[in-house]
Amino acid sequence: MNNYKRSLYSGIIRITANLLMLGAVFLAMYMAAHTVDGSVMTFCGWFFGVSVPVWMLAGWLTRRVRRIYPAEELSWIELPGQGAAFVKWTVCGRADTSIVPASESGSPN
Repeated sequence: MNNYKRSLYSGIIRITANLLMLGAVFLAMYMAAHTVDGSVMTFCGWFFGVSVPVWMLAGWLTRRVRRIYPAEELSWIELPGQGAAFVKWTVCGRADTSIVPASESGSPN
């Protein structure tokens, strides 16, 4: 269920950020059309003034969603020297030999 919520909320964040970017383009063009001199500077100021905070907020919200709804294969652990992090555990394959010590298996040395 976490994967579904994670992908749903991340998708909503991306779609909203893209719609806000489209609005930023229209706002920047509108504001640039009302200035007589320096319309390119006005466009850039409004466009980047809106787009940079929008994508910073989108990145922060996406990190927050990933922390709240981790993928099923991830575990939240405290790593020495690195702090808390998500770790993906994978099994590489089956062991060919038993790892039971010889003294417990009943066979003599």
